[in-house]
Amino acid sequence: MNVHNDGTQLPVAGWWEICARVVQVVGVLVRSTLRLCWSSGHALVTGRGLADARNAWLVNTITDLGPAFIKLAQMLSTRQDLVSPKICAALAGLYDDVRPIPVSDLLPLLELRLGQRFAQAVRRDVGAVAAGSIACVYRATLPDGRAVAVKVRRPGIERVLGTDLAIMRRTARLLARTPKLRGVPVVEIMTQLTESVYRQLDFANERDSLERLRHNLKGFPEVRVPRVYPELCGEDIVVMEFVDDLRRLRPTDLTAERREQAVISALRAVYQMLFKDGLVHCDLHPGNLYLRPDGSVVIVDAGFTVQLRPLAQDKFASFFHHMTKGNGQRCAEIVLSTATAGSGRDSAGFCRELCALVERSTGASAADFDLVSFASQLFDIQRRYGLYADPQFVFPILSLLVLEGTVRDFAPDIDFQQEAVPFLVNGTLERAVRAWQATLG
Repeated sequence: MNVHNDGTQLPVAGWWEICARVVQVVGVLVRSTLRLCWSSGHALVTGRGLADARNAWLVNTITDLGPAFIKLAQMLSTRQDLVSPKICAALAGLYDDVRPIPVSDLLPLLELRLGQRFAQAVRRDVGAVAAGSIACVYRATLPDGRAVAVKVRRPGIERVLGTDLAIMRRTARLLARTPKLRGVPVVEIMTQLTESVYRQLDFANERDSLERLRHNLKGFPEVRVPRVYPELCGEDIVVMEFVDDLRRLRPTDLTAERREQAVISALRAVYQMLFKDGLVHCDLHPGNLYLRPDGSVVIVDAGFTVQLRPLAQDKFASFFHHMTKGNGQRCAEIVLSTATAGSGRDSAGFCRELCALVERSTGASAADFDLVSFASQLFDIQRRYGLYADPQFVFPILSLLVLEGTVRDFAPDIDFQQEAVPFLVNGTLERAVRAWQATLG
C-alpha cells in the first residue's frame, strides 16, 4: 500500500487489493451462511435455542470479517433502541472478547520490541485480559513487582484495516454522486472517520493521548485513567498500570445512588473533553469505560481520540449551550455560520424547522431524549434545505452517541443537557481569555 504524505499515514489501496478484499468478504459471508443453515438445523433437531445459535453465528461472522466490521458492531451494541437487546448482548462480547493473539506469538513479539528481560518477566506471569479488534491486552508483572497491562497491536492488521477503510472511502465517493446525497459532505465525513479509525494503529499517538487525558482529568478524582510507562512502550505496544477488578456491570449491580453517581462522573469527563480540552474520546463503549461499584469510572483506552479544531469546538459548544436554553433561533444561526450551501438553500425554512426540533428536545431526560433521532432529524433538516454543517461536528456527536446507551441503561432520569452547562460556560470563558491574551502578544 502507498501512504499519504499529509501526516495521517492513511494507506491508499489499489484496485486489485480492493477486489481481493471484496472476494474475501464474499467468501466469508458464503461460508458463514452455510454454517448458519447447519447450526439452525442442528438447533431444531437438538432442541437448543435457535436465537442463541443465530447470535453466535452473527458474532463469529463479524469476527471473521475483520476489524472495520467489529468496530461498527461495537457501536451498534450500545444501541438497544436500534437493535434488539439480545443482539446487543451478543455483540457486546466484541468489546474485549475477540480471539486473542496466542501467547506463543506474543512472547517473541515482546522480546523483539522490548527486549529479552521484559519478555522473560512477562513469560512468568502473563494472561489475556481483553482481546479487541485492533489489539489485545495482557496482564503481566514486572521484575520490580508492578502489575501492568500490556496492549499489543495485532500483527498484520494494518493491511486489512487499511483496505477496508479504503473500500469505505470509495463507497462514500459513489454515494456522494447519487441524487439524494448530492451536495452532502459524505466524502469529507468518511475521510475524517476513516483517518481517525486508522490512527488507532498509531500506538505512539495513543500513549500520548492517554497521558493527555490523564492530565486533563486530574481534577476529577472519581475518574481514573491508568498511568502510562513510556520507557516500556513501542510502536505497536503500550504498557500502562494494571487496574484490578474491571468488569462490565449491569444496572442491577449498583444501587440507584451509585448508578447516578457513576453516570454523572462519566458525563462530566466527556463534557470536560468536549467543551474545555478539545481532546475528545469517541469510543467510550463499555469495553473502554467501566463504571465502578463505588460510583467512580475508569477509562482504559485512548485509541480513538480526536483533537477538535478551536473553531469547531466553539461552534459545537455554542450550539449545545443554546439548545439547553431552548434557543432554536441561535442554534440555527450557528449551523448557518458553519454550513456549506448546496442547491436550493432555504435559510428561513431551515430556521423554522430547527427551532421546532430544539423546542421539542430542550430539558428532556436521558429516557426521553433520543440523540440518534435528534441527530438524524438535524441532518435531515439541513439536507432538505440545502445546508451542510462542518464535518467535525461528527466527532462530538459520535462521542455522545456511544455514551448515550450507558446513560440510558444506568440513569435514564438524568438531565444530561443541564449537566453540561457549567462546562459550557467555563470552557467558553477560558477560550475567550486565551484568545484575548493572544491578541496582546
